[in-house]
Parts: sequence; structure tokens; C-alpha cells
Amino acid sequence: MDNIIQDFAENFIRHIEKYVDNLFEGEKKDISELIEIMQHDMDKTLITHFGEIKYQRTYYASKNTEDTDYTYLVDDIFGIERYQRLDKGLELDLVEKAEEYSYQKAADMASKVVPLSKQTTLNKIKKLGKIDNRATDKKLEDEEKKKVKYLYIEADEDHISIQKKNRDEDEKDKSENKVTKLVYVHEGRQGARNKLKNVKFFSGIYNKSEDLWEEVLSYIDDIYDMDYIETIFLAGDGANWIKTGLKEIQKTKYVLDRYHLNKYVIMATGHCPKKRSNLWLGLNQADYKLVRLTFKSISEKAENGEQKERIKEARNYIYSNWAGIENYANDPNTEGCSAEGHVSHVLASRMSSRPLSWSEDGADRMARLRVFKYNGGKKDDLFKLYEHKEKEKRIKMRTEKMIDHRKTLFPVAKETVPALRKGKVNGLQRAIKSLAF
Repeated sequence: MDNIIQDFAENFIRHIEKYVDNLFEGEKKDISELIEIMQHDMDKTLITHFGEIKYQRTYYASKNTEDTDYTYLVDDIFGIERYQRLDKGLELDLVEKAEEYSYQKAADMASKVVPLSKQTTLNKIKKLGKIDNRATDKKLEDEEKKKVKYLYIEADEDHISIQKKNRDEDEKDKSENKVTKLVYVHEGRQGARNKLKNVKFFSGIYNKSEDLWEEVLSYIDDIYDMDYIETIFLAGDGANWIKTGLKEIQKTKYVLDRYHLNKYVIMATGHCPKKRSNLWLGLNQADYKLVRLTFKSISEKAENGEQKERIKEARNYIYSNWAGIENYANDPNTEGCSAEGHVSHVLASRMSSRPLSWSEDGADRMARLRVFKYNGGKKDDLFKLYEHKEKEKRIKMRTEKMIDHRKTLFPVAKETVPALRKGKVNGLQRAIKSLAF
């Protein structure tokens, strides 16, 4: 037993001495890696669906490279990362459940044996990163592109609370509203339930609307034969960011969302509901004269300033979106817009229907995660995204290591002390030599 302990001690000390030598020579970056090496005989604990799994592993050094690499072979074989605490299957379950439930509830549902915190769930979503809205796409070749005469785009937004931290620690954090945009492209409705045909969703927090529309345009150009398309109908509530799509995407024709139009019709006729049918008649026929006369009659019946203000607001909204009203009435190929319902299902049910407060990055990630699900993303697709992220991380680490290898902690010593060229070379001598200039 004494021989075994002595052998281990000698090997361990020799290993540390070698590392210290490399540290002085500038081949190693800092003391952190030394600490990591000294912990190489510690047990590894991995949390899985079945509970905690503990195992021992051996730290191996590669002798085939000029710059010695260290690794745990058992971790490499099973694809376990250096600082990984959770099994990847459990990580993916956390992310999947966080699409529907709060971070803490997702943690409780995913791991019933080992308690996990909401921070763990958030960390795994952060690890996944910003999901591309087109992560589930399968790009087609030019000869495979779809040929449709009419394409439909619908757009709306969800207002969420964004938490802003104050510089003054004594004050409470304040929140502000932020718009999460939702756009989806489809080929029309089908079946008794008017299901959208081949729908594709896009979402996130975009400070520049043009960036969102560029994504949508890129998708349409990749999937559809643009030359074959006659008209792309863009439906929405008239918001400026939606109308930006008319400039960014060719062949578009604007259609006003009937849900929002109805809201303003009710606003204008609240004090005289009998005039509502006349207003709708003019709108459905795109009869501007009839609409104008109806508004005149409604205004005359207003009893106070509040009613007059509501009429004015509704009238301005309808007049500013008249092109969208005309297109809906006169083009037989237009269809209704269900953007309000889709915002409720895709975004609001998770992000704003409850009193939640998000960071801007967190809201953007969650919106994209929700869209990933509604675009047909499954656990296998999440796994591929994780693998891609890990591959990028490994490439980055290798690149940084190659760059760091060219650097040294100390400049080349000038030969001002000839005695340093004689005798046994050790870490202490190298340290002194590095100062000899």
C-alpha cells in the first residue's frame, strides 16, 4: 500500500512540476487550468431523469501533440461536456416544457427526483441561444420551388412587460412595454376549420422592422417561385411596422384586418348602434361616399366631447387604412385575417396573458422558441441545435488555443547572465532567466 501511495505522489508531483514549468514558459495561460488538473481524480455527478449518477473517471494526457492536451475519455465517448451537470435529454425536456410553462414549473415537471431551480431552466434556454426562425426549414433547389399564384402574409404584435433595472439600488425595478412581432406566411385556408395551408411563423423582438421583413422575403424567395406569384396579400391592423412589409416585399397588396376594423366600427357607433349596419354596408362595398355620410350622421348624434373624440379616432383609422378596405372588398382572392388569434395562441398564452416581466433577450428567445414549436420543431431538432452550438464552441476554443499558443507570458531573456546557460534546467531557473534582461 505504501508503495502505491508513494508512486501516486511521485507521479502527481511530477505532473504538477511539469505544468508549473509550462506556466513559467508561457505555454499555459493561468493558474485556473492547474486547479482544474488537480481536481481530475474527483467524482463526476450527472443529473438524469432517474436521479443523480456518480462515476469516477481518469484524466488522460495526449503525448502525440507538441502542446499536451488533457481529457476525460469516458466523457468524450458519451458526449459529456467538461462542466455539464445535467443529462442532455433532461436539458431538452426543460427547454420543451419551458415553451408552455413557467421556468420553475418546467423544472419541477422535468425532474421529479432531483429538485431543480428556475435558474437552471433559464440557463439551458440561454445555452440554446437565439433560435433562427428558419431553423426547421428545408431549402429547395430552383427546380423544386413551389408555384402558387397567391400567397398570404398576416402580421400582428404582442405587448409584453420588459423589466428595466435602475442604477439606484434603493429604487424598485421599473418595467416598460415592448412589442413582440409575429408574422406568418401561408398558401390560403383549407378544410371546414379553415386551417392554414403550409404556414410558416416568424417572431422576435426587432428594433428594425426591415430586419424581420428581410427574413420573410428570404424565406419566400427560397421556397416559392417569385416569378410565378401574381399577388402576395399582406394583412394586418395598419401598424407602421406592418406597412413596411409593403416596401420590402414585391407584389404585395395590403388588406386591413377585419378584427381591428370591427373594433373601430363599434367605437364609432357606441352611442348610436342603429347606424352600425350602414357603416358596415359602406365598408363592405368600399363605398367611400356612404362611409363619409354615415360618419357625418354619427357625429351629429354625439352628445359630448368624449363621444366626438371616439368618432374622430375611428374615422381617422378607417380613412388612413382605406386602401386595405378597398382591396378586401374588390379583390376576390383576398382572405380573412386571423392574426389576433394566432398572437394569442403562439405568444400571449405564454408571454403576456399572465403578469410576467421579461428581460429583452429573454423575451426574444422565448418568442423564437414558441415559433420553433409552431413551425414543427421537435426534440430531435432541438438536439441538432444543441450539437451545432457545441460544435461552434469547440471550434472557437481550438482557435483561441492556437492563438494563445503563440503568446508567452514573459519576453525572451537577454543573455546578460551567462551562468544561466549552465546547470540543471528547472522551473526556478526559468523564472530567474525570464527576469534577466
